[in-house]
Amino acid sequence: MILKDLRISPLRNILTSISMLVGIIAMIGSVLVGTLGKEYLISVNAQIYGWVPTYSFSIMDCRFEDAAKMQNFLTKVQQLDDSIAVTLSMQENISFAPIPSLSSLKDKNDTLYKDFIPVDVIFTTTGYNKVYNLPMSSGNWFYSSETNNILCMVVNKEAESYFNTSYAVGNPKNSLALTPFNVTGIVNDGKDIPTIYIDVQAIEQLVPNMWQVQSANIYWHMTNGLTTKQMYSALQDILKETIGGHLENTGRSDIGNAYDSVLAMLQLGLLVTSFLLLFVSVLGQINIGLSSLEQRTHELLIRRAIGASRANIVTLVLGTQLIISIFVCIASILLSLLIVEGISVLLPPDSPITAPSYPIFSAVIAVITSVIVALLGGLLPTIKAAKLEPALALR
Repeated sequence: MILKDLRISPLRNILTSISMLVGIIAMIGSVLVGTLGKEYLISVNAQIYGWVPTYSFSIMDCRFEDAAKMQNFLTKVQQLDDSIAVTLSMQENISFAPIPSLSSLKDKNDTLYKDFIPVDVIFTTTGYNKVYNLPMSSGNWFYSSETNNILCMVVNKEAESYFNTSYAVGNPKNSLALTPFNVTGIVNDGKDIPTIYIDVQAIEQLVPNMWQVQSANIYWHMTNGLTTKQMYSALQDILKETIGGHLENTGRSDIGNAYDSVLAMLQLGLLVTSFLLLFVSVLGQINIGLSSLEQRTHELLIRRAIGASRANIVTLVLGTQLIISIFVCIASILLSLLIVEGISVLLPPDSPITAPSYPIFSAVIAVITSVIVALLGGLLPTIKAAKLEPALALR
């Protein structure tokens, strides 16, 4: 009976379905927008300031010139955690120029100095890409750069147009020495200036003329629950065993606390919007139900007159809403799955944000809510239909 009733007014049922579909998609969509907005804000800030939480320490009064002890220091620091990085500032600036191959150094040695490009150089350890959000556009991050006596470097997207070859050479200021580097990858670091990342351990071992350290900093993305005091103590012990000096805790380098309020307001706004859309959906369904009831009053009166009980009328009206809601829920889930997969396909490979996962919990809540909304939307027309008196059919 209910299925036959659905075929009586197809346009009315389509409008009801659209109203419900908008409500479900709006709720799932608001969750997706909130998740993507939060993920984007966190990921973009992690490119520049580090993942939350990241702590920074400055190394003071150390013997940077002692190569053996410095190498021991870098090794011990990396053994503490893979999400820790040491960055060094050199006393002299280093310029770089692209070269097509290592053998071309002999041919272009005289003219190559004209091709040098001023870039921002970050001397760091291999854990730098664990502290900061650095998705690779192509190639790989450097690891054991000293293999085969070939130094490795990674360039960012702003420097890609300059270093479009597999090799480059570095030249310290006030020196004619040319040091070859292997360009292992291109990284999306979110910076708008050409930047090069170089492994400090390889520099210390293979290019002593570049090893003129002025200062050093440690960045630690804490993932294992240590306190700041415990981190400070562990690093200070390593300093005493290796290069000496002391640490100065400069606090958090990330800005996670700065946008917590922004994220809270964003999620609150999207939540309110989704509920408003659901409310509009309820109003639409009530309006359609009342309009349908006005058209079907005579039909329902005849059903009552020939023996249909109030329960039969309630089942007929609410059953129609329930069947529609089930079909709409299935269609909404399929459509939302396509939307999530479409977002994943549209994201570039080096996007700072990861592909969103399907919000299963939100979808379940939306489906349950839609069924409740459908029943509530049909409740007022149902109550009105149940109160119809069979005697009215004689008028």
